[in-house]
Amino acid sequence: MAQYSRKLKKGTRWWYKFSLNNKIYFSKAIYLSKNEAKRAENDKFEEMSKKLRNPSYKANISLLEAINERLDYIKTKKSRGYYRENKRYYSELIKEFGDREINGINKKQMNDFLLKMSQRLQTQGKDNYAVNYALRVYKALFQMVIKNHELELKNPCYGISFFPIVKRLKYIPTDDEIESLKKLCDSGERLLIDFVLNTGARISEALKVNGKDIIGGYVILYTRKSKDSNLVPRKVPHHMKLPNLKDDERLFSRWADIPKFLERKLKKLEQKKWSYHNLRHRYASLLSKQGKPLFEIMTLLGHTNLKTTQIYLQLLN
Repeated sequence: MAQYSRKLKKGTRWWYKFSLNNKIYFSKAIYLSKNEAKRAENDKFEEMSKKLRNPSYKANISLLEAINERLDYIKTKKSRGYYRENKRYYSELIKEFGDREINGINKKQMNDFLLKMSQRLQTQGKDNYAVNYALRVYKALFQMVIKNHELELKNPCYGISFFPIVKRLKYIPTDDEIESLKKLCDSGERLLIDFVLNTGARISEALKVNGKDIIGGYVILYTRKSKDSNLVPRKVPHHMKLPNLKDDERLFSRWADIPKFLERKLKKLEQKKWSYHNLRHRYASLLSKQGKPLFEIMTLLGHTNLKTTQIYLQLLN
């Protein structure tokens, strides 16, 4: 068994490597000292030895190890925004439970934790959207780690019901509000607003568009239909003058993640808060007002369920 150092931007870190029963085991370069890496190596060696001696033995891992494993996966597979959101919710989990082994967290404890979160949001006049999002995040965390490590544990989030939400109509900004906003925008920001208005694109879809996706009066938008699935294209008409781009040149190369200018400018205008997604609801409602069939609207929005599309449709003045 041996420990090795590696120079990283954040400083020198240590990692270990050893062989057991003709199999190589090694860690990431995450330890601050050689002694810390050695202790971690001894723990891992003992765990693997025990598993060899007793094939039915199922190791357990700490909450922090589980979270780091999940975040590594998300960083590779998901967007930066999704990574940041998950990291924020995991910080709340660690704050509540500490770095205990995950078999020390049960359903009642998770339910009580989420209930406290709901009560805190209610005192702030907020609904349970964040609580239900957190429940999904935590359920995925435990499920992935239990599956990956073949742990004989029950997911502590299973059986916890989603918290009730008061359904409200999505706010749709008026033409005057949109025009007031655009007056404060530069040309690139106005183009992004107009693009979402014209195509009903999700902001993540808009940021992916490049030259080869613009074909005459149409644009190809890409989205994922389900978790870990491939990007699926759909063809959407637009009525804009878009710049001539090279095939691999992004239309909105200025932004790598969701732009922040919208929230700042709405605050300056003292307008009611709305987002890019509100413009998507506006796009759908305008199509409905024009008499477009529901199935066509569903296709243009990239939905797979008519019930989802119906939620988007509102009467416009």
